[in-house]
Amino acid sequence: MLLLPVSLAVAQGRSDLNRPIEVTYTKWVTTSPLMEGYWGDDLANKFVGEVFQRQVSVRQADHCFLPAPSCGRIIRLEAFYEIQAGDHSFTALIRGGTSGDTGAAVLDGTVLFGWRVGAPVHVEFQTIPGTIGCVGAPLGATCFQGTIRVGPAPRD
Repeated sequence: MLLLPVSLAVAQGRSDLNRPIEVTYTKWVTTSPLMEGYWGDDLANKFVGEVFQRQVSVRQADHCFLPAPSCGRIIRLEAFYEIQAGDHSFTALIRGGTSGDTGAAVLDGTVLFGWRVGAPVHVEFQTIPGTIGCVGAPLGATCFQGTIRVGPAPRD
């Protein structure tokens, strides 16, 4: 039951099973610091995670002319993301941050468990306010939609 892009490569006759892949996902916080969601636009595909560290910068940027709680703030994040996909399940430790102004985030890390141990991981997501919401997320919950890019596993 592998739906990751790797299966597409095999179906199209390409044999490089170690090529980089990209997985789309949607997530939300359940009970802080825990997250859940889904990947590949299919609610049955499980995504789970946990925020280890979330630190909001104290100082606002100089470009903030009006008082706003998030203006110019940077939020440092460290978390693990787990994609559950049978033999291609993996858990990655990622670090990076998000902008309080735009809600855009960039994080990088490494697969530490499961498929492609040691592979680099690059994550980007956009924060979606609870007033807009995401399919599958609890009503009114802030959610996050993005991509997880997994590079090739290290060669022995």
